[in-house]
Amino acid sequence: MKTKKNLLVLGACGTLAHTVLTYLKNHRHLFRKLYLLDKEPFRDDNFRSLTNLDASFVRLNLTSRHAKKFSKLLKDKKIDLVLDLSDADTELTSQLIFDYGKASYICCGLSTSSYAPLGEALNEWIDAQKNKPTPKMPHIFFTGMNPGAVNVWAAIGIKKFGVPKEIIEFEYDTSRFMKHHKEKMVTWCIPEFVVELVTDPAEIILGDHKIKSMFPNGLYHTENLEPLFSPVWKLKSYPRGCVSTHEECVTLGNKHNIPAKFIYTVNQETMDFIRKTYKEKGKVEESDLVIGSNVGDSLLGSDNVALRLDYEDRAVYYFNSASNENLKECSGTDYQVATGVYAALFTLLFSDLKPGIHYTEDLLGTIFPKFLTDNMMIQEFVFEKQGKRLKQISHDPHINYGKGEFIKM
Repeated sequence: MKTKKNLLVLGACGTLAHTVLTYLKNHRHLFRKLYLLDKEPFRDDNFRSLTNLDASFVRLNLTSRHAKKFSKLLKDKKIDLVLDLSDADTELTSQLIFDYGKASYICCGLSTSSYAPLGEALNEWIDAQKNKPTPKMPHIFFTGMNPGAVNVWAAIGIKKFGVPKEIIEFEYDTSRFMKHHKEKMVTWCIPEFVVELVTDPAEIILGDHKIKSMFPNGLYHTENLEPLFSPVWKLKSYPRGCVSTHEECVTLGNKHNIPAKFIYTVNQETMDFIRKTYKEKGKVEESDLVIGSNVGDSLLGSDNVALRLDYEDRAVYYFNSASNENLKECSGTDYQVATGVYAALFTLLFSDLKPGIHYTEDLLGTIFPKFLTDNMMIQEFVFEKQGKRLKQISHDPHINYGKGEFIKM
């Protein structure tokens, strides 16, 4: 990094941003000016404040109506790097930054005004980029936990073992409030959660730009998580998970032309409530749920994410469990996502990326996997297939990737 950059953080008042900004105090010296933007007012707390971040706050609702104001802000403040933690339209935001031409962009997922389900909308966006000029700056799209970290798990596994016949990703977030609440909670963005499980149809990526859609939604298309999780995580009982799709399924399925699917569930009290509400009302509204951030109102449980690379003769697993009890500043979910965010941030600061759009599975030659494996306990299991049984032949309780000094988030 030759000169310090001016950083702009979008969605600065959200739950994820609270985590990212809390850790940013450790790295504030890497940036010259820090600007925070959100449509809501910024409120200081004991974890982060405008003073201890030495930051300036801009209140702006990033919509097409305010596009000119945003473009003027980029130019006037000489922004070099935009970190998007918001739920604003990714297509609009990224195009404004591309047009500005002097800032790199990091986003966590595709947020779009399209009514198409995620897989279809993302493929449309990818196709549209092929017909546009290559951006003048390097950009990292879709980073966090999933997408983001798990893409790199897949890339590491594929480099070691080759391209699998299928990728299966599955997540069981057991997080719940320590004290009783009548409200039902999730640890991730409520609008995205509702879209994934209720609004969008269930989608399975079949290969390059091929998608199987199943209606009405993932609540009606579930799979037993026991045969998937039990080789690496022992429980008394296993729930069923909802088939959904994520950006990582699309980009990995497209790149390797193989099937990729995501199966997801959260604590069963919340899942029972969602199913009952949908059955009675035909919908689930954002107001039906609350966020559990683990800040002030403590959480129990953990967020458990696994990736299985399925081969003819073996199954390779990557697995991370983030416990809420080990954290005070955020939930296990937000820690996982923040790790992927910072891996991308450090990559743009300290690795030489060519101009253009980069997905995290293409960043093995950068600092990204080193940062990730330094800050996330990622287990690797290799099983030999013996009929319907799996025989474990190796286990690495904490994989490492890359050389150099340890990097702390």
